[in-house]
Amino acid sequence: MILVTGATGHVGSELVRLLAEQGRPPGPWSTRLTRRPRSDHLGLETALGDYEQPDTLDVAMKGCDQLFLLSPPTPRQPQQEQHVIDAARRAGLDHVVKQSVPWAGPDAPVLFSRWHGQVEQHLAQSGLAYTLLRPSSFMQNFLMSAQQVAEQGILYGMFGEGRVAFIDARDIAAAAAELLTSPGHQGASYILTGPEALSAAEVAERLSVATRRQVRSVDLGPDDYRQALAGAGMPGWLVDGVVEGNTMLAAGHAATVTGEVARLTGRPPRTVAQFAADHRAAFGGQPS
Repeated sequence: MILVTGATGHVGSELVRLLAEQGRPPGPWSTRLTRRPRSDHLGLETALGDYEQPDTLDVAMKGCDQLFLLSPPTPRQPQQEQHVIDAARRAGLDHVVKQSVPWAGPDAPVLFSRWHGQVEQHLAQSGLAYTLLRPSSFMQNFLMSAQQVAEQGILYGMFGEGRVAFIDARDIAAAAAELLTSPGHQGASYILTGPEALSAAEVAERLSVATRRQVRSVDLGPDDYRQALAGAGMPGWLVDGVVEGNTMLAAGHAATVTGEVARLTGRPPRTVAQFAADHRAAFGGQPS
């Protein structure tokens, strides 16, 4: 049995869908971890658990032998994921697939990378067998700007001249499903990217083609970007982390393209053009 944390996010929801497909018959392959009861049309079990209450995690782990570990970003993320790892160790799980981030390390220059670095360190010291996934920047992050693109025809961002090998979250889920359902990946770490590294202007071009409307990119400096994020209601810690991350992207540190998605899943990763076409309605285009 596979326990999936973060099962309502972009990656987790697609992962449980893929596992459900693979688990019929005999199914189910996986159990969701949630803080409150919820219906499940996929035929999967739901485990009630709270990252801050270790005893509930112990109950959720019963009958499981593998874990997909991902929790929402909060200032408590390192401690919360460490609680899950400790519960997995107590339950004697065989394998943990941890979704991390690029540049992860306790002393990394980016807030989120430091958090995930702390979790990776705790996982390495747990004695559990594990595999790390470090995906590039999500294509799905552009959906946060979809309303502005639809209403103004402008894609705002802070990418400078940097190129980024954006990845579709659905491809991350496909890679995770492979790691959780096939042997031989323990101890490995995979850098997941899309098939090409694009500038913000090139992303805007793909959105223009998909929506059949002119979309242009507007690059904001750190101060303006910080102000825009704060004005949108982001808490200060999240603003800091996003600005730090985008500073790395603007400097070109996410331009490397890897072939890990194709190697793990047997098919090439989705392009930004495919992502834009799949979400054309959200960006103001007519549905296909």
